Formats: sequence, C-alpha cells, structure tokens
Amino acid sequence: MRLALTLCTVLALTACVPVGPNDAPGAIRTFRGNLVVPDPAIPGQFEVFTQAGDSGADLWCAASEFARDELRVPANRRIYLAAPRGPSATRPGRTSAVFTVSPDADLRAAAEALPDSLTMGVTRPGRNFLPLHGQMACRPLFDLPFDR
Repeated sequence: MRLALTLCTVLALTACVPVGPNDAPGAIRTFRGNLVVPDPAIPGQFEVFTQAGDSGADLWCAASEFARDELRVPANRRIYLAAPRGPSATRPGRTSAVFTVSPDADLRAAAEALPDSLTMGVTRPGRNFLPLHGQMACRPLFDLPFDR
C-alpha cells in the first residue's frame, strides 16, 4: 500500500512540472514531461524536445497532446512531422522534432510520396497522423499489476 501511495504522489508531482522561466511564451510540459514550444513565426508549428529514452511514439504522444490541448485542433486535422528528430535549431545541445498542423504544399507533397506505414517514426518529414493516433501512443509511466 505504501508503494502505491508513493507512486501516486510521484505521478501527481510529475504532472505539475513547471515550464522554466527561460522558456518561450506558450511553451508547455506534457504529462510525460516533454517540453513543447510553439514557433512564434509559423502558426500551427511547434517543437517537441526529447527526454532520455524517448521513442518516436513518445514524441507523437507529446505532439498530439499539444495539438489537442493547446491548439484545440479538430479530431480530423492531421499532425505532420515537419523536421525529423535531430539537433534543435533553437536550443543548441538539445534534441527535438518539429511538428505542424498547418502543412505547406511541399510538406503535403512529401506526405503523399511516403509509403503507407503505421510506424510512428520521426525520421521522415511528411509522416502524419490524426491526434487520436498520437494519443494512443501515450503509454503509462509505470506498468503496475492490478491486485486480483
């Protein structure tokens, strides 16, 4: 019981991770702790910063959370990978991927040229999913067995 209470406390505190004072306006930390920063020059575009151990699905999860909760995109509006996972152009020494809900014609063409895939990779610009698909990629922080 004490372990369960401790884990619940940790989860509650993790959800309250503040955005630092040096972060851009509109920046948030997702439930899993990823920093997401909107691009002030391009409406609908935002950068998701990685954490140790993040997979592509974790970045899609963060992108979907930001698109749903902050940008309030409708369920049928796709999220596109605009720039693959790699060194951040805005924060030296950090790794990120850039997503958008407002793709330009070139990004739409890149998306149409990609083969169909269900893999939630972050290496090929144009890869896109509905917000619901990204939310399904959100995995629990701890896989706790239920008492039987």
